Amino acid sequence: MYINLKRIEFVITYKCSGKCKHCSVGEEIKSKSNGHIEYEKISGLLEKLTKKFDIESIMCFGGEPLLYSDDVSKIMKEAKACNIPKRQIITNGYFSRSYEKVKDVVLLLEETGVTDLLLSIDSFHQETIPIEYVYKFAKQIKDHDVINIKVHPAWLVDREKKNSWNNETENLLDLFTILNITISMGNNINPTGNAIKYLSNYYGTPDLNLDYFCGSSKYTNPLDKIDTISIMPNGDVCVCSFVIGNIYHEQIEDIINRYNPNDNKYMRLLMNEGVNGLYEYAKSIGIHTKLDQYHTPCNVCKDIMKEIMLNKM
Repeated sequence: MYINLKRIEFVITYKCSGKCKHCSVGEEIKSKSNGHIEYEKISGLLEKLTKKFDIESIMCFGGEPLLYSDDVSKIMKEAKACNIPKRQIITNGYFSRSYEKVKDVVLLLEETGVTDLLLSIDSFHQETIPIEYVYKFAKQIKDHDVINIKVHPAWLVDREKKNSWNNETENLLDLFTILNITISMGNNINPTGNAIKYLSNYYGTPDLNLDYFCGSSKYTNPLDKIDTISIMPNGDVCVCSFVIGNIYHEQIEDIINRYNPNDNKYMRLLMNEGVNGLYEYAKSIGIHTKLDQYHTPCNVCKDIMKEIMLNKM
């Protein structure tokens, strides 16, 4: 068995209420923003998986997941009924201008069992998202004191780097410390998608090491020891950059049971030769990747696999 699930991530939608310069999806969001995960199509998925695995956490994010708050709440309700202890959402907090709607959504999330909410507050989000609406949403959550809320900022390069983006983020965080909301460590922006287009000058010359194997850095696993899967808006079930099935067309048990990375030649390459092996193979079939635009081997792998799949279509 090559999968021992501990975590399931639901990418509810690519549709978003913001237009952020650091967005990892970037321009692709225009072609992906239609559609979302509809709970009726995946009802019972968590129940089936918790009978087989000891699932520790689920997370809903996007795009902006609360644009489809009903579907998110139903996923959370099933997760609670299945005794999955950590039930998380990442949101930018801007999904409606109606204060009544915001109050209703907060109550819905509380009633259906959300345990943790990470609120994306930083200079990138607030360039296009009005802070007053987000503040009201955060205050509702904090006042009710049912859901553990944290502000989750994005840092350009890292928090210690002095630049106008990070300075503005620090100023924004002061608004939320007044509400006694914890500020998380946040995340350092991955230079891909929009970040490459708008922010690449902050990162300097890439120093790539393609002798990299899956599982050797944080948030990754060896392909033969998977503990996390992602469910995409179109129903695809993903292990990192690889689609291993689609829950709209087949049963989740069948997808999980048949997973074997040794049966996939690209996964075998990654396990045996690392990203460099995949890169050399891509060159041999006419896919020439310009490495000077990449800052991580994971992004090289992701784009190579995208090109390979497009060439197979």
